[in-house]
Amino acid sequence: MTVTDEAPASIGQRLVWFLEHYRSESSSVSCPALFRIRGDLDTGRVRAAAELLTARHGSLRTTLVRRGRELVQRVHDRLPAPVRTVALPAGAEAELTRQLRAELTAPIPVDTTPVRFTLWRLGDRDAVWCVNMHHLISDAWSCGVVVDDVVRLLGAAPGTDPALRPVDWQYLDFCRWERAAADGGELRRQQEWWQARLAGIRLPVLPGRADVVDLARPEPALAVAELPGPVGDGLRELARAERTTLFSVFLALYYLLLHSRTGQGDLTVASFFANRTRRELQHTVGFLATMLALRTTVAPAGSFRDLLAETRRTVLDAVVHQAVPAQMLSLPSLVHSPGRLNDVVFQMLPDRSPEAWEAATLPSGLEVGTFRPPQALSRFGLNLTVIPRGDRIEARLSYARNQFAPEWVERFLADFAATARAVLADPGRSLPALLGQLRPAERAAS
Repeated sequence: MTVTDEAPASIGQRLVWFLEHYRSESSSVSCPALFRIRGDLDTGRVRAAAELLTARHGSLRTTLVRRGRELVQRVHDRLPAPVRTVALPAGAEAELTRQLRAELTAPIPVDTTPVRFTLWRLGDRDAVWCVNMHHLISDAWSCGVVVDDVVRLLGAAPGTDPALRPVDWQYLDFCRWERAAADGGELRRQQEWWQARLAGIRLPVLPGRADVVDLARPEPALAVAELPGPVGDGLRELARAERTTLFSVFLALYYLLLHSRTGQGDLTVASFFANRTRRELQHTVGFLATMLALRTTVAPAGSFRDLLAETRRTVLDAVVHQAVPAQMLSLPSLVHSPGRLNDVVFQMLPDRSPEAWEAATLPSGLEVGTFRPPQALSRFGLNLTVIPRGDRIEARLSYARNQFAPEWVERFLADFAATARAVLADPGRSLPALLGQLRPAERAAS
């Protein structure tokens, strides 16, 4: 194993590494791509796919080591890609869940092995494959790239070309481009814009939150709600009519529910942007995502349409300034805050066609689909993730059970779904009227 390239870690890698090692802001969280595979699966084919993935994506062959006070990337010509195979009885879902939880919470030694491959076989014709990447060499978009590669590799008929998409830039190409942007002053300009935008911000003060908690060690839990197809279709149409995106519609709903709980009109929510503004990065695996602080003003006497317009402006501004993560900013108003900027988070997966989410029988004869673990792994206090699935929309509210009571979270999620339906019926309805449908205990701002 020869080191073929070496470079300083990216801005994002250095920030996360610093926060974890010097401020204990979070424990390492893996970035897994998970697959459910049914059919006559040859384990050798899985091993071949693992080897091709590591050969194809430089990040999966990259270790990160500390050199003095610096973090350095070392790209190897190859790294072993062993696939650990575990045999379980058919239908052993509870044991699978237990072992999967252990795998996803076990540290990945990124200084030697940035990715782990595990294949659970449940009888002869059922399997779950986990490509478990360290979060410093991957992100949510990268998981999508790996999913696409794996489906093509396992789905191609024997002896045929899997037609993998071209990788134009490896992660080190992005790092060089990022350094050039920094040297040219672009990142400084974006940083100054964010400093002005976020001057004087305050974190949402949620009444359902415990007074004394260990913020560095959240205990993850999960609540889930589904919006049926007609509601999702209606919200997509609303986004088109208002010349915005489904992301902005759901973020505006999130602002409204936070406003209802806190009474605050000036709200800031953290979100993760892909930071892939160049075409060459569409199929790159690496840690490119940036955490941004999305600040919006909720006018109490306005309508939901007004709030959506304000949210649209917030999102558009963030899109053109997404290269600078919030962790790079100096925010004096938060120095004495008991919480953290990423305590309240909003995320949304891409709005894909229905067949993109469903398991499909491929030319190889295998049925391959993505697999989502039943447990929550979020390291944030309150994290709303919206997942459009074509025929429905899933809202997953990950939370820290040592910070929020399950009853409070379930009520919040139920109100979120009910408010989405009410907005669809009349987007021009005033915010007080929308909040009036909530239970009195939840109407802090109405």
